Amino acid sequence: MKPDLETLGRVPEEAVGSGEVRAVDFSAGSRYLAAGGTSGTGAAGEEEACVWDLKRKRKHRVFMGHEGGVMTVKYGGFGRIVACGGESSQVFLHDVESGATRLKLTPPTPSGVTSIDFSKYSPQHLVSACTDGTVRLWDTEAEELHSTLTVRGSECYQVEFSPVVPGLVGYVKSDGRVVLQDVASPTPSGALTFKSTQVTCMSWHHSGFALAVGTSDGRVSWLDTRKISGGADVAKCRLYDVQAHDGGVHSVSWQQPVPHSFQVENTPTRGDNIPASPMTPIAEKSTRLLQDDEPAPRPAAFAREELTLSKPKDSSNGVSNIDASELASLLDDAVEQLGSNIGARIRDVHLELLRQHQLQQEETARMFANIQQTQLEMAAEIAELKTALENRL
Repeated sequence: MKPDLETLGRVPEEAVGSGEVRAVDFSAGSRYLAAGGTSGTGAAGEEEACVWDLKRKRKHRVFMGHEGGVMTVKYGGFGRIVACGGESSQVFLHDVESGATRLKLTPPTPSGVTSIDFSKYSPQHLVSACTDGTVRLWDTEAEELHSTLTVRGSECYQVEFSPVVPGLVGYVKSDGRVVLQDVASPTPSGALTFKSTQVTCMSWHHSGFALAVGTSDGRVSWLDTRKISGGADVAKCRLYDVQAHDGGVHSVSWQQPVPHSFQVENTPTRGDNIPASPMTPIAEKSTRLLQDDEPAPRPAAFAREELTLSKPKDSSNGVSNIDASELASLLDDAVEQLGSNIGARIRDVHLELLRQHQLQQEETARMFANIQQTQLEMAAEIAELKTALENRL
């Protein structure tokens, strides 16, 4: 769909069978869409996961061998792998190019897989959440279970790696808990609990400073991750809260920032009929200071009458009406305020430089991912053309 909710198309064009789609994930270039669900037949090994070519509106790859419905799918390996998890408790890693199954990850105890995610900083690591409440970290290169982050308990609905902090994951559970944990630590680094409701889904903000979580009573809350600690109060961590739906919220996602190379002149900016958001980055303050045409307020200065030294009434005695201690105090106050203003400006510029560096890193990573995805698409098309040519000959 377009932003105005106009439908761009459907895949397939007409409904086929009685199955249902439970999970989707776009490739880096958004041309391909991985989808998983149920086939509707209930037969083991039936088709339950595939990749759609949205340009040609046909299936690009079909992944076989799943037992039970697929509940989650995720692109990984720079677009070369699609990971699938579901009711069978196994996590399948499929090769997008060939359609073959590269790897099957089997947990020590059977439990349905509800969510999976690849690490942005170490692509060989994959984290999975299960219906028995466990969160597991897998090493896909070593083909083994690396560690179990949490033991059994209430069902874990979703898990995601932090977009900015290597090794930090967030997950939500049916008992209302939102948990942050480092994969190298056996205990959570922070947690909070929603009372009288279940937290059903979550999504990291691209800055890493906030989480959007959905609940079973239809609310969507934005949480400040910097305030989440052991036993933290939800009210203190909540940045924004809205009653979004009458029923439960099953999925939330942030709009990704547009890379600078794709921005156009008429791209709306904050203040152009767009309501202010509670998640306005701190660095926007420094941006306004750096780009504002209005002159910045001058540091506190002395009034002219304060600095005018009156002539001594009795020049012969050398007596002045200005007390030297008062003048020294005024000078100290002015220097202190000036230093504070300069420090604040330097801090704002530093924040802006950090933000620009982070955006440049993200844009570079997306650019290389798009290049690799394009190369894969070209290789697939060349292979198809070769096959068609051989068949004709």
